[in-house]
Amino acid sequence: MDLDDIFELHDDVKDDLKFFVASDVRVKILLSLIKGSKNLTSLRKELHFSSSTILHGMYQLEEKDFIFREAGKYYLSQVGEISTHKLIDVIKSVYTINKGRNLFLNHEIGSIPPELLKDIGCLESSTIIKSTSTDIIKPYTIVSKFISETNNVKHLSSVFFASNIELLFENLEANGQIHLLFTEEILKILLKTVNSETIEKCASSDNLKLGIVGDNTQISLTLGDKFIALGLFSANGDYDLNTFLISQSKAAIFWGERLFNHHLKFAKEFKL
Repeated sequence: MDLDDIFELHDDVKDDLKFFVASDVRVKILLSLIKGSKNLTSLRKELHFSSSTILHGMYQLEEKDFIFREAGKYYLSQVGEISTHKLIDVIKSVYTINKGRNLFLNHEIGSIPPELLKDIGCLESSTIIKSTSTDIIKPYTIVSKFISETNNVKHLSSVFFASNIELLFENLEANGQIHLLFTEEILKILLKTVNSETIEKCASSDNLKLGIVGDNTQISLTLGDKFIALGLFSANGDYDLNTFLISQSKAAIFWGERLFNHHLKFAKEFKL
């Protein structure tokens, strides 16, 4: 779909978009009813609006066929349910963008495909970890702790941080499962840094998988069973050592799995 088509679609739905965002009351009624039907008393207690205010919002929503009333209770219609789920997605996405402004703004996001940028709300429960003047490697210290506590790690990166790589191979020697996707330059550094016997031993046991991603990959992603850590390059091409996004939520980890698998699809398997 080209830009002209989007402009045309926008013209068709702009009044509906305004209807969603222009009223705090209508939004909260929809969000409340997504959890189940409610009567007016329950809505008043939960939303802290007066009965007249809620009823006015209800009337507007009923006119749009988003809700209906039956036996003294209010329900979302099928259209209302679909619309509210999308509304929740938008709320989460905007919240994530605002929370992660220091990570996303003036950083390279080209290694994150559009379908995952669209689902950025999956990261809404993430924490942005920044370096401080007294702990300049704070983001990496936290990631190292996560790595040391899991045996199953996937790592996609176009940067090399020696101490975390050492931790990964310690996990391998403890019978962990590690899948690494590196640019060719970083893979060469890995092969020079890590003892060749260790690499060969791990690779022969199928506990280590290696892949090569394109040189234009600009990202650092580390995934464990219970965490995701994401780092980005600055817009000027330098890797930002000072800021990481970290989350332990299932939605964020699944988002990270999709990102890893996206790059895995285009990676070239590396055999020793």
